[in-house]
This record gives sequence, C-alpha cells and structure tokens, in this order.
Amino acid sequence: MTNPLHCRNSAWTFVEMLVAMSLAAIFLGAASLVYASISANSKRLTTLSEVSIGSATKQNFYDQSGSTVRVYTAPNYGKSAFAQEFRDLMLEDADRSSAVFCLPRSINNSIRPEFLRYLAGDDGANLPRPRLDTPEAFRRFLADVEPTSAGIYDSAIRNVPATDRPNVSIYMLAPDTDNGYIRVRAVYEIDLITAGGIGGTYASVRRYQNGVLTHYYDIHYASGTGDAFQPLFVAFEQKSRAAVNEGQAIDRFKLAEGSPFYLIWLPDPAINPFEVAPWTKTDPASSPRDAYEHMSGKTSFMIALPMFPNL
Repeated sequence: MTNPLHCRNSAWTFVEMLVAMSLAAIFLGAASLVYASISANSKRLTTLSEVSIGSATKQNFYDQSGSTVRVYTAPNYGKSAFAQEFRDLMLEDADRSSAVFCLPRSINNSIRPEFLRYLAGDDGANLPRPRLDTPEAFRRFLADVEPTSAGIYDSAIRNVPATDRPNVSIYMLAPDTDNGYIRVRAVYEIDLITAGGIGGTYASVRRYQNGVLTHYYDIHYASGTGDAFQPLFVAFEQKSRAAVNEGQAIDRFKLAEGSPFYLIWLPDPAINPFEVAPWTKTDPASSPRDAYEHMSGKTSFMIALPMFPNL
C-alpha cells in the first residue's frame, strides 16, 4: 500500500510550480529574442556579391576557370568561424614544422613544391649547404633551386615588408627530409587585391600542400577611409644580434630571447579593417610597434609564430 505521506512529500508545491513556470518563461523569452535578432540581421549581415578577380588569378588561387567568385562581404560571422579553423590549422602546421619563412610579394605565387633540392656542391665546387637561418637566406636559396621564384620574391626582406609588397607566402618546412631534399609541409598565402566590379578589396587566405589547395577562406571588404591592412607580418630577430649596430630601423626588432619569431595578421571576416578609423601613431621610431601599431583593431586573428618551432 502506498504511503500517503510519501506521496505528499514528493509532490511539487504551488510555489515550486510557480518558480519553474517563471524560469521556463524566461528561457523561452530569451530564445525568442535571439531568434528574432538572427532573423532581423540575417540579410543585413550575409551580403553575397560577385567579385571579378581575373581569370589568371582565379586559376592561380583555386585552379578554377572563369574570372569571378561569389563571396560574402564583411562582417560575416559564418566566414569568421572558417577563419578560426584556418588559424588553428596554421598553428598546428607550424608546431610540426622545423622552419617557417615569410616572403612578401606583389604578384601571384606559383611556387608550391613538395620538396626543395638541398645538395651540397650542386655547382661543382663542393660548397657547403646554405644556412637557412633568416627569411632573406631562404629567399635567396629558393631563387637557386626554383629560379622562377626570383621574379616573384624580387625584394630583400629583413623585418618589415615594403609597402609595395602587400601580399605574403609562408613556407613551412617539415623536419623530416629525404636524401638531398627538404620537404615542404605546407605553403600558406595571403592576398589582398582590388575587387573588380563592385570595388573594395578581395581577401583570400589559402593553404597548399604538394601544390594542391587544401583549405581556404575569403571575404570582401567594402571601401573605407581607414589605414591599409599591412604589413601582414613583421619578423623579430634574436636579442644577441643587438651586439652589432645596424641602425635603428633594424636594431629595434632584435628582441627575441630565444628563437626569432613573426607576428602575422590574418584578414578577419568579422571586421572590415578599412572602416576602422585611421590610427594616430603614439610609439617612437625606436620602437618596433611604430611599424605596425596601426594594425590595432583591424583583426582578431593576430598570431605569433617562431621561425624555428622545433628548437
């Protein structure tokens, strides 16, 4: 026989029912407000446009024919999620690499090899292998083993890319090698080009492995009055190099306690950098921040990568 007292103690009181109903109403109300906000902003924040980038560029970027791409205009938070995944992949690749080299350029890149020849004495003089200890050393080495690259990376690089070299390729070298070759783990590319047809800037961020496009995201930025979205990276050298005076413009980047490293800025689909108000510089020319402080607020995807991750 059921104990009446037990049943009475297990039932909900009127106050408990009232509290439960109130909480349910609050949750349902909040969900309705969120849904209404999403519905109201779905069209405003999902502008899809057709941008002309040229047939040669589309073939180079995506191995596709035609000259136009359909792309969302910033801000777009769906694309921002893609950018987040892309950044995580980039960090993972860097963590598994033995060296990372950033090379600025003004034209499209076509050098995305799986291996790079790395033999001593290729010129018959039995010379020692080149030391790939700086981006400039890698640029010169690349020109020797991939002669076409000399026309793409035609400007020396030390710390800050020249303003007329707004795009960048990032070569990540794998620690494993075959006899006489260096394996290229991945090549990342960031390009910001004029968006044909609708104006503004088309940003494309891509990853290649063995010459094949594996991941990418893109976004269109409407024209604005803000500062240019560059430099895309700056390179910091080891602090010990400060023992040699090479002038303020170079010496200010000799700050790394351990491995030299980069700061890299990826385009952010959630922020139009060209609509961010122009920056008023506050840092002196003796500070490395003088070269990139205007990048503040232009993206949430700034990352730091060691030049030699495995060290």
